[in-house]
Amino acid sequence: MGVALGRCLRLFGLGLWELVLMVWLLLGVCLTVLWVGLYLVPPTVDAIVRVARRQRRLARRYSGVGIAERYAPLPGAVLPDGDGRNRSAGGQLSRRWRRLAAQLRDPAVQRDLLWSLVDPVVGAVLVLVPPALVLNALWGVVLLFVWRPIVAADGTQWFLFVPVNDRPSAVLAAVVGVVLGVLGVLLAPRFVRWHASWAQVLLRPSGRSLERRVEELTVSRAAAVDDASAEVRRIERDLHDGAQARIVSMGMTLTAAERLMDTDPEAARAMIAEAKASSSAALQELRDLVRGIHPPVLADRGLVDAVRTLALEAPVPVDVVSTLDGRVSAPVESAVYFAVSELLANVAKHARATRASVEVSRVDGELVVVVADDGAGGASAAGGSGLAGISRRLGAFDGTLTLASRVGAGTVATVRVPVAVAGA
Repeated sequence: MGVALGRCLRLFGLGLWELVLMVWLLLGVCLTVLWVGLYLVPPTVDAIVRVARRQRRLARRYSGVGIAERYAPLPGAVLPDGDGRNRSAGGQLSRRWRRLAAQLRDPAVQRDLLWSLVDPVVGAVLVLVPPALVLNALWGVVLLFVWRPIVAADGTQWFLFVPVNDRPSAVLAAVVGVVLGVLGVLLAPRFVRWHASWAQVLLRPSGRSLERRVEELTVSRAAAVDDASAEVRRIERDLHDGAQARIVSMGMTLTAAERLMDTDPEAARAMIAEAKASSSAALQELRDLVRGIHPPVLADRGLVDAVRTLALEAPVPVDVVSTLDGRVSAPVESAVYFAVSELLANVAKHARATRASVEVSRVDGELVVVVADDGAGGASAAGGSGLAGISRRLGAFDGTLTLASRVGAGTVATVRVPVAVAGA
C-alpha cells in the first residue's frame, strides 16, 4: 500500500514536469519571432516525448496496462568531426527544425503533446487524492496534541467538518484523520490503475493507426518469409556448388589414390596431398558459410564486439562507441549485425569516405545503432545498394532504418529496433 502512495507521488511529479515543459514550449513559440525560440522548441518537444514514453512504461510497470507506441522514423544524428565538434547533414539548426517538422506530423507525437497539456490538470490531480488524504490524516493526529495553543490564538479550528475547540472534538478529529489515512492508503493502488487507464485513453494509437500498423506488419512479415526462403536457397546453392563439390572431388581423388597405392606410390601420395588441400578449402568454405549465417563472435561475445570486429576489418577507419549494457535476443542481434555489416560495406564501396563511426545504445526501450560517414552522401534505399534489404530484415522485428544523406554532406543511417535488454 505504501508503495502505491509513492507511485502516486511520482506520477504527480511527472504531471508537474509536464506542466513546466508545456509552459516552456509556449515560451519558446512566443520567442520564435526573436530567433531565441528556434533553439528552445525542438529540445522541448523531445523532452515532452520522453516524458510521455515514460508514462507509457510506468502504466505497464505499475498497473499492467500496455500502451502501444509507434513513432514515425526521424532523421538521424550527427557525426563527430576529427576535431571533436559535431557535424550534421546540413547544419545543426536546420536539421533540428526538419526533425521537429517530421515529429509534428507524427500522430504519436501529437498525442504526446495533447497528453502533456491535459494530464497536469486531470491525471496529476487524480493521483494527488490518496497522498492528500494521508497528509490530512497526519494533520488530524497532530491536532490532537496542539489544539490548545491554536484554539487559544485563533479560536475554533476546523478539521474538515469537525470544529475543534476542546479535547473531545480534538479526539474526534484524530479519529477522522486516521480513517482518512487508512482510506488514502487503501485507495492508492486503485488511483494508480485509474491513472494508467487515463493514460491509455490519451496515449494509445487510434484505430486507423492500428489498422495501418497491422498492414505494415503483414507486409514486413511476408518480406521476412521471402528473405528467409531466399537465404535457404542461397545456402543450398553455396553448399552444392562449393563445399559439396569439393568433398565429392576429394572422395574421388582418394579412391584413385587407393588404386595407385601399390603400383605408383608417388602418384598416390600426390593425390592424397591434393585431397588434403581440397579438404582444407572445403572446411574454409564451410566456415565462411556459417559466418554468413551467424558469425561465431556474435554468438560468443555479443553484438558490440561483433561490430568492433567489423570495424577492424573495414577498409575505412571506423570508431565504435557503445553504451549498451547486456545482450539482446539472438535474432535481433543477428539482424542488426548484418544491417551494420551492409552499411559499412556501402561506406567502403560507394561513399568515398575517409572515416566512419558506429554508435550503439539503448534509448527508451529501443536498440539504436547510428552508422555515420564523412563521404559523398546521396544514399537512397531505392538505389539498389542493399538498404531496402536492410529495411525488410529489420521490419521483421518492428525495426526501422532512417537515412540522412545530403549530397556532399556524408550519410547518417539510424537503425532502431524495439528490444528488451538482459542485464550484464
